[in-house]
Amino acid sequence: MNPPPSRGRAPSRFVRGRGRGGGAYRPYFYFRRNGRVIPAGGNRQPNQGEHGAPDAPSVSPANRQPRGWNRPGSKRGRNGHLDCSFLRPENYAAPEDGLQVQSIAVDNPRAYPGWRLYFLREKYEEGNELAARVMAVEAYYQRNPHTFDFVMIRDRGFFPLSAPGIISDAQLKEVWPSLSEDIREHPLRTLGTLSLAMHTVVVNHLLDSNDSTTAIVPTPEQYVPPSARVRKIYTRPEAFVPVETIEGISHTRVDTLFSIRGTVSNVGEPSYSLTWQAFRCSRCQMEMAMRQRGTFQPRPYQCKRSECVARDEFVPLRNSPYTRLSIRQIIRVEESSLGLVHDFETSMPAEMDVELRHDLVDAVRIGQEVVITGILKLQELGDDTAAGDASNQMQPFLKAVNIRDAGSIKREFSERDLEAIAMINAETNSFRLLVQSIAPEVYGHELPKAACLLSLLGGKGAESEAINVLLVGDPGIGKTKILQSCAQIAEYGSHVSGKRGAQSAQQLGITFAGRNKRVVQAGSLMMASGGGHCTLDDVDKLASKQAVLLQCLQSEEVNLPLPGAFASFPAQPSVIACANPQRGQYDEGRYLLQNINITPSLLREFHLVYILLDKPSERDMSLTAHVRALHAGAKKRARIAARYALKPKMSDSMCEVTFNVPAAGREDDTINTEDDNDSIMQQDYDLDKRLEVLPEEGDLDLLPPILIKKFLSYARQEVNPVLNEEASNAILRYFLELTGSSGLHESDSIQIGAGQLLGIIHLSQARARLDLSHVVSPQHVRDVIALLTESITQTSLKADSSWSGARGGGSARGATGRSAQLRNFVELMKKRSAALGRRIFEFDELKEIGTRAGILTGLSQVVEMANLGGYLLMKGANMYEVVPD
Repeated sequence: MNPPPSRGRAPSRFVRGRGRGGGAYRPYFYFRRNGRVIPAGGNRQPNQGEHGAPDAPSVSPANRQPRGWNRPGSKRGRNGHLDCSFLRPENYAAPEDGLQVQSIAVDNPRAYPGWRLYFLREKYEEGNELAARVMAVEAYYQRNPHTFDFVMIRDRGFFPLSAPGIISDAQLKEVWPSLSEDIREHPLRTLGTLSLAMHTVVVNHLLDSNDSTTAIVPTPEQYVPPSARVRKIYTRPEAFVPVETIEGISHTRVDTLFSIRGTVSNVGEPSYSLTWQAFRCSRCQMEMAMRQRGTFQPRPYQCKRSECVARDEFVPLRNSPYTRLSIRQIIRVEESSLGLVHDFETSMPAEMDVELRHDLVDAVRIGQEVVITGILKLQELGDDTAAGDASNQMQPFLKAVNIRDAGSIKREFSERDLEAIAMINAETNSFRLLVQSIAPEVYGHELPKAACLLSLLGGKGAESEAINVLLVGDPGIGKTKILQSCAQIAEYGSHVSGKRGAQSAQQLGITFAGRNKRVVQAGSLMMASGGGHCTLDDVDKLASKQAVLLQCLQSEEVNLPLPGAFASFPAQPSVIACANPQRGQYDEGRYLLQNINITPSLLREFHLVYILLDKPSERDMSLTAHVRALHAGAKKRARIAARYALKPKMSDSMCEVTFNVPAAGREDDTINTEDDNDSIMQQDYDLDKRLEVLPEEGDLDLLPPILIKKFLSYARQEVNPVLNEEASNAILRYFLELTGSSGLHESDSIQIGAGQLLGIIHLSQARARLDLSHVVSPQHVRDVIALLTESITQTSLKADSSWSGARGGGSARGATGRSAQLRNFVELMKKRSAALGRRIFEFDELKEIGTRAGILTGLSQVVEMANLGGYLLMKGANMYEVVPD
């Protein structure tokens, strides 16, 4: 039933709310428009009736509560979406570019020919604050012609602007004292002001240069293109805001200048679109520009000049600076901050999407560490709002305004950080303190920890100083803990666990991601490029990608085959890896390559290889006490106590007390480094004992991972040591001993080349960098030689041809492999043969000789090795002949 018609109003427009059925509630009178239900009496006062007459005075108008669609808590009605927390003033401020301008009239003032390129809405008013600031910045540019090349700026379309120079200018500070604050809080308007001033200076400079030179007149033989107008110039600010962490983002930082430091992990495909199109009116010659969106290109339907009545025939201008083709690219940056520690198992570094435009497109490559400055914006995570979810989830992203390579930018350390670094350096034996602070849950194994520490101290830059370390040993001995600790304290890098199989193998190289496979994703090797570290857990399980790892370590690049093309990316990572034996437990009777699933060429690329065995020893009681104290809470990482006094060291390189410790069986307490005749490898120097914490010394106050990370970063950044003459001679003597030039037997010489010699030099520099020393001393070389000797001794077998698999010249004191057992067995067997006067022995007799030599298990492998080595000759079943010398 329709309501009775009212006077002066057509009744056919309105429909009763419940007259047409339907389960949803509607107002009593309503009409439809574009699928929306609009109430007929929506604008009436609450105390008026249908025809404007007052209703029954039941409730006062001040206390009346609206009902139905107009009640405050309802989401129905036209203004229901305005009641959301995102639009409240305390949570959101309108962005500077929030009000989009659809079209503009190019009515530039005479003094500033590019005004409408930078200010779309605001009109020029002579003498106001904006005009005075533009004039002051313009005068600053003119006073510094050596800093700004105006011709190059015109051609490139952008210019870098350093903060110290423009902020410290006295004349500009009088007119614009809040420049640094304005560029942080209102970056779009401030950058537009700076760019407009440069645009004006460039235009005036070109006019002056054209007036001073004779213009070239085009002839039929020579074509001279017309001089084009100056296009929009962009300002690239530098060092206006400090580098911050992504965790510091809040709603108050939206639309402000923000700077982050990280590694490029994903690079998207550039996209092109026409954003602005300029037109000229054919009647009044008025130039105008319209914003373009999508595939449909709108055209003006009337002239922007009020006196003109033109409605069509607008000529598009392709050569106008107001016709702009926008290039857009999205990249993803993984944060690399010294103030955060990640274990890569439960937490990963934060990531942020960055939008690149104009000249910044393709300015970065994957795996590059950059510092990006941009304007912080918000974007919706999903476009599906049909479900009626009012809580729009927003994700922050950066609109980049400047990108710089992080290799040329030093990290900043606070006064508190510098004091802590000085305290660590003032410790008498800082080497032991840092080694014990790495993976304190793992008891012992000081030398493998020291090798990983020196790898983390490897240099970075153009010259590759990568130090690769491989840990091989029984499962459950703590290799994974050491690698996780190294991943935490590394300056930047990546961590790959081989336990995940094919997924981890896919993370090594470069891959394509995204819905259409158009996004290039950097692998772990690329993320650690340029001085970073890649920790590989269970590298033997990455059999399908060992070729990629070998190519990266040999050629220092990662290749990516493409359809019809081939791409290569530079990569210089330092690799710290671990591997488990194939049979579950390391077999000392087999070669190193027979125990692990690694190719010989890949094994040769590791500078240091250590074998961690779970053997019963006298240190088991100390290990038990260590585990009990660890779980009882007695050993915890605490900050450096006051006992780390700021005292200078006794020498420029290292504390001499550290090296003048008398060794067992020696009466002198000094080390003679000038005796060329004395072999360095034969000096009795036990580095493992010096790094071990003795029971009478008590527990060390271990360093937290974040402090170790800052110390390593400071040492790598500020210290670049060089070799002195004594250290060079020591390295030369050790190198000659390894190559067999110092009187060693020819068959025992090590296959070592210039690459391994360069590795020894890098290890010595890393050892000096740990003491913040700018000179590599012989004492630093001594520590490196001790590490190399132990690595060679542990992995030495005669038939092994790798860098770590050749037999070294270390003493039998540190030899724990089959080579030492073979030497003892051969010597005792020859003595037995000379005593009995015969050379033929049965296997049972050889077994008895092996028992006297201390070989309890694996005698058959030792006999086989003696047979292959030419010490025994097999005469029959279980019959062997001792070969005389």
